[in-house]
Amino acid sequence: MILYVLLVVLVLLLALGASTIAARGGKRYSLFEYFLRAGESGLSIHEARELGDAAALAGLSDTTNVLWSPRDLDRAIVILLAKLKEEGRDRTREGISLVDKVYTLRKKLEFEQPRFKYGIKSSRHMAQGQRVRVLVYGIGVYNATVIDNNARYLVISYPTGGRLPKGWVWKGKKVSIYFWRHEDAGYVFDSFVIEDLRIRNVPVLHVSHSEALLRTQKRRSVRARSRIPAYLYIVKRIEGAYEKPERAPGLRAQIQDLSEDGVAVAIGGKAPPGIKVKLQFALGEKSIVMSGTAKSVDYDSDKNRSVIHVEAVTPSPRTRNAIRSYVYGLGAEAGPEGAGQGSP
Repeated sequence: MILYVLLVVLVLLLALGASTIAARGGKRYSLFEYFLRAGESGLSIHEARELGDAAALAGLSDTTNVLWSPRDLDRAIVILLAKLKEEGRDRTREGISLVDKVYTLRKKLEFEQPRFKYGIKSSRHMAQGQRVRVLVYGIGVYNATVIDNNARYLVISYPTGGRLPKGWVWKGKKVSIYFWRHEDAGYVFDSFVIEDLRIRNVPVLHVSHSEALLRTQKRRSVRARSRIPAYLYIVKRIEGAYEKPERAPGLRAQIQDLSEDGVAVAIGGKAPPGIKVKLQFALGEKSIVMSGTAKSVDYDSDKNRSVIHVEAVTPSPRTRNAIRSYVYGLGAEAGPEGAGQGSP
């Protein structure tokens, strides 16, 4: 009896598999799989159909692949945005909600890419030009840049920051090195200074490699490099009217990278971490206001310039969609440098 039941179950599974394959036709995924995936991504049946229609208008031979392929989804989003605008639905609650869900799916697909999922395990894979922070326990945190990376050690620029104790010597010191890898995550590893010397009269440090990098602070959103002029306002509190435009010009600034949950913005002078700010700028024809807290500041004393890394208050769906259009290089707000070019 048990054998008979198992045989029936096996036949039913084979039949289901055969019917699924038959339903696919020339497509990679069947309609059943498409709507199942769409539902898991938060799309209703009607919204999934509308996205599929946009994929067909985009000329995709396999419209179901938009739920798996970032490139195919990008092509469908362009058509979907244009269609909603033509029909006057781009500012309706229903249209904004649909675009918000589609961009949420787009972010999910982006972070399924190998460069986001796996990261690096060794300091030997750090790139030249990588900015790092050097922590000396009991002394302070200092800024440096990777100048060279060879088989034996890392060469970093002479750390800058707070004052060092009188008679300080870097050679032989144990340090912890923190860095944020482009389009990936934050990392930290322990090391020690092998040598403190000058190369062509430029002071540098040789620090030991590590094969035990700890991956932390994984990126939550995709960022795009930019050079967007903006006004910056220092505010006492960001609750309430955090997207309300200011009437008077603020401090001139330049947004260097942008995402839905934060920005890196450059200003003249030295800025302290922890300040609350509001940023006002334009993306295409849309005026954008973001508010948040400065989580860290990189100060260049030679240029007397600060780059403020702002963690933003969650934007409204309308603002979030405009920023995503810029970040992914889609729609009227598309950024000039293309999609998904993240930075810390």
